[in-house]
Amino acid sequence: MKYPIILSLYFVFFVNSNIVNGQETPFELPVQLVGFPFIVGTVKLTNFLKKLSYSLSPATYRSRNRRELTLASDSEPYDSQEVEKYIVGEFGARACVFERVCAHYATRARSQPRPQMNWSDVFRQYKRSPEQAKELYLLSVFLGDIVGSPQLCHQLAKRRACDDTLLADNH
Repeated sequence: MKYPIILSLYFVFFVNSNIVNGQETPFELPVQLVGFPFIVGTVKLTNFLKKLSYSLSPATYRSRNRRELTLASDSEPYDSQEVEKYIVGEFGARACVFERVCAHYATRARSQPRPQMNWSDVFRQYKRSPEQAKELYLLSVFLGDIVGSPQLCHQLAKRRACDDTLLADNH
């Protein structure tokens, strides 16, 4: 892409200069006559190539959220030990994760990126949970929904599993 620009600049310089090899040129070519069409053509060609490569990419025909999840699912972006440290720091030493709840919402988030949350179901389950499990239930719901990684839910549950009997109605 550099070479046509350099060649056209040399062409414009030599044709438009008043003296070439000590002689005057027979005519003068305005810079705009050569430069402007060249710049417009280059921009149009570049835009065409961008659009062509975009249309040929298979990822183009998926929604943006699904493309983001596909990229995120290729490699696990979250370290379970770091997430565990954060959870313990925020919720205390008794913090735990309901694996089924977390995995349910994580799987749902993967299959339908950014779906409308079924709030009536979430609050019904929240009200049925014993007092000590309410906060942990919401933690599991939002962890699954936001992170969207059943593998992370499973790894966290291995390390900090909640007793499923704390929930009145398991998912």
